[in-house]
Amino acid sequence: MKWARSLLKIGRRSTVPADADLSPRQIASRSTIAADQARDHGEWATAAALYAESLAIVEDNAAIHIQHGHALKETGHLTEAAAAYRQAAHFAANDAEPWLHLGHLLKRTGDKAGAINAFREALRRAPSATGPRDELINAGARDQIPGDVYGQAAAALESARLSHLLAQGIEGMAEGAERSAFPLSDHDSFRRQYPIQPPPMSGEVAVTVVITAKEATAAMLRATLVSLMDQRHQEWTAFVSPAQPLADHSVGSFAQVDDRIRFERPECDVTAGPVVLVPAGTVLDREALGWLAYGLVRTKAAAVYCDHDHYAEDWRLGLVRHSPRLQTMFDPDAMATSPASPSIAIFRDGTAKVPQAVLAGLLEASLTGPVAHLPRLLASVPAVPAAASSLPTILPTPAESASRILVMIPTRDEAAMLERSIKTLRETARHPERISVLIVDNRSSEPATAATIAQLTSADGVDSFSLDEPFNWPRCNNLAARHGEDEILVFANNDIEMLTPGWDESVRRMLARPDVGVLGARLLYPDGEVQHAGILLGGWQGRPSHDGLWASAEDEGPLRRWTSTRATAAVTGAFMACRRDTFQAVCGFDERLAIAYNDIDFCLKVRMEGLKVMFAADIELIHYESRTRGLNDSVEKIAWDDAELADMNARWGSWLFHDPSYNPQWVNAVNRPYDGIRDLPMSRVLAHLDASAAANPWAIMR
Repeated sequence: MKWARSLLKIGRRSTVPADADLSPRQIASRSTIAADQARDHGEWATAAALYAESLAIVEDNAAIHIQHGHALKETGHLTEAAAAYRQAAHFAANDAEPWLHLGHLLKRTGDKAGAINAFREALRRAPSATGPRDELINAGARDQIPGDVYGQAAAALESARLSHLLAQGIEGMAEGAERSAFPLSDHDSFRRQYPIQPPPMSGEVAVTVVITAKEATAAMLRATLVSLMDQRHQEWTAFVSPAQPLADHSVGSFAQVDDRIRFERPECDVTAGPVVLVPAGTVLDREALGWLAYGLVRTKAAAVYCDHDHYAEDWRLGLVRHSPRLQTMFDPDAMATSPASPSIAIFRDGTAKVPQAVLAGLLEASLTGPVAHLPRLLASVPAVPAAASSLPTILPTPAESASRILVMIPTRDEAAMLERSIKTLRETARHPERISVLIVDNRSSEPATAATIAQLTSADGVDSFSLDEPFNWPRCNNLAARHGEDEILVFANNDIEMLTPGWDESVRRMLARPDVGVLGARLLYPDGEVQHAGILLGGWQGRPSHDGLWASAEDEGPLRRWTSTRATAAVTGAFMACRRDTFQAVCGFDERLAIAYNDIDFCLKVRMEGLKVMFAADIELIHYESRTRGLNDSVEKIAWDDAELADMNARWGSWLFHDPSYNPQWVNAVNRPYDGIRDLPMSRVLAHLDASAAANPWAIMR
């Protein structure tokens, strides 16, 4: 404060007139200069008072209101700071800056709705600004972005703006891609602005279309038949099954309008060759048959299925489409429980049997060869779909085995957490007598830990050994896995709490399947939000991320992926199970990945053996994440994490970014892998189609 008084004294000794001789605006200017000096010296209370003196004279100066808000915020007067930013916004109606500062302040105070509104107002005034747009995306409010900031027109303008910045390469391309993304709430605009492009080649493959019309109305059948007659691919014949009573309705006259339409059940000799199964009411995109036929020709798969969305009809607007259902690569486990299984599919050979439901056909054991996924929205189904003509086939699950389980828990102190982990694992087990627990005591130093371990190991089935070495998670578990001869190994953190009764039965039952190599669980934060529902590869900036992160426990996720047992790219080592022979076949964990990514590396090695990694949604735990080591909240920890990720990239290359469970049409924003939808370049469509047609799309090939 002394320097501020000195500044005023110097001003009085100079040629500047005394206060009595100054105009009000000169007095305000002098107060503002002094306030700026106080701000630059970190004297925020002084700065706030001086800015207030200035504003008493020049109330309409938005820039001073903003600086006043900054000073008030730094002194902890957040309500007053918000009022200052709002005053600035009032006097600078077309300026985005006050709204941006207000949004940051409200975000800090926990007023999420207010912050979203402020960022939206900032973006409305500065449509090209990335700051408020990214804040809305990170807040999960992509649907609050003003409509003129996204879409085909915005993407085109952005591409033009970036044309002279091509030297900057990746950054410019990423910005253009972000602007082309649509929130799911505006899916209909996405479909209208990005029509499906035709396949690379238009062959003359003759296709039989079987329209399953059981319980369908005449209007539903009409919608399907009209979309068939509009197909660009003309080599098709359609059969309506069952034919009656619709053949006697006016819709039956379509057989005279187009002689390719027949109201009769196809015989086996008629259905030789490719068969497309279409439920009545489904509206096919104009390119649907062409793409499906092309998919068969390109991949040689036994069947090809695609994505779909839903529609409501408006006689003026046509189809109003919403709620896209973006499928994964073929996963019978997930499809058997999905609420939105594929709507249409093409089968290479229809002579053996014409399937009565798309899902039943895809899951039929008689299908020989791979089943490929085409990431294109080729069909739209009614918003209230007709009842399925037959129930989906649920794949049988092997009976539970009598295998013994060894649970290994590395720990360093944190006695209370360790005790809770072991207690809940044993108390919730259906057969605790078949479970052994091995504690790896890694340099614990607290007396309470020694007492707790002694008390725990006094019980049958619990043992421990000391490891006096620097922390190395894979080494702790590799050494622990050498103990005993238990058929199943479970790797568990000391900061978990088991919630599922009979979890051990689920582990034994799933690992009794010969195609399963690793099993992970659904992990929740203590507040109930999802922490882990499998691991996604190739997500935001290419980094692996937890699927379902921060979703509410009730949120099922796209196609119920956060609550359904399914194949996944990898799972976290916080709770991971495998057979002992599988662990030995891949030589355990890589001890050079001491802290991060060792679990993902292990899963990729198991997948290279042709085995699946499964997310078991029926095993649920609380995970008090990173309580022992802490989060990646320092430069040193981030540098270590990136170094191990670089090693993973060097080892696995493109496989580190390939995830069969993730549809590439999703927009992957920061920790929000299902944030919106975008159109795909042809190369991306074909790359996904080809990868999905592998004999085992979940296996890693070298």
